[in-house]
Amino acid sequence: MATCAQCEKARATTESPTGRPLCEACRTQMTQLGAAGSAMVAGESIATAVGTGIAAGGWAGATEGEAKASAARRAKLDATEGFWRRLWVRIWG
Repeated sequence: MATCAQCEKARATTESPTGRPLCEACRTQMTQLGAAGSAMVAGESIATAVGTGIAAGGWAGATEGEAKASAARRAKLDATEGFWRRLWVRIWG
């Protein structure tokens, strides 16, 4: 992948929702700022907005590993032929 579009230093490992390549640190920071901004727009206090941003940053990218594992399971299932073998793959992997 390319260099991070935000810091222009680190290697980009993910993409933003708009398609910009981002490193993990910049994606986490953008997630934190977006969550804090959303809380402030909703009328929350600064303290709540900061807490929301920190919490969102902790969860940034938490589901990526599961998404990759799910794609690998789907690829294995697609490559398997026969009802009983596919059933085995669905249940036990």
